[in-house]
Amino acid sequence: MPDIAGRKAELRRDARARREAIAPALRIEAAFALAEHVAADEVFDGLDVVGAYLPIGSEIDPRPAMTALADRRLRLAAPAIVAGELEFRELLRDGELERQGLGTVAPGAGARVLEPDVLLVPLLAFDRRGARIGYGRGFYDRAIARLLAVRPRLVTVGLAFDAQEVDEVPVEPHDRFLDRILTESGVRIPSASGAPR
Repeated sequence: MPDIAGRKAELRRDARARREAIAPALRIEAAFALAEHVAADEVFDGLDVVGAYLPIGSEIDPRPAMTALADRRLRLAAPAIVAGELEFRELLRDGELERQGLGTVAPGAGARVLEPDVLLVPLLAFDRRGARIGYGRGFYDRAIARLLAVRPRLVTVGLAFDAQEVDEVPVEPHDRFLDRILTESGVRIPSASGAPR
């Protein structure tokens, strides 16, 4: 039986291939379906700041959902990589973006730093427990741990295509379970979402 790191690496390869196999037109449709679910999801009621990623590669595009959240008067923040960690900077309609490496961009260094109440998390694969597998660098696991220290009621929401669900994601002690997952088919409340973090 392969070790957990090997199992995760294999799952990453398989999940990325499955996600990249989704036709571009279906990805666009899924992004707009996701936005409709976000617009109706009560988890965002009464919150102020949403941390949301800007997509790279074949990730499900959260920008239509971000527009729906902005229409609900929530402020948006996008992650910038600062000293190897994620810093969430206010994302404004006319704000300048800077290249971050890893194929993404972020609000510039002059943007206001915000602490999100809810975090939209990219992923490669997820399971029904709310376990996720990311790209293997731990950016979001560390960001979630840091944010929970200042926002104990932080809500973590994985965004994905239905095709990214797997039977089981191998987990390690540092891995964080998501509170909910949103896909093109709707909202999923993971079975482990109430577990201690």
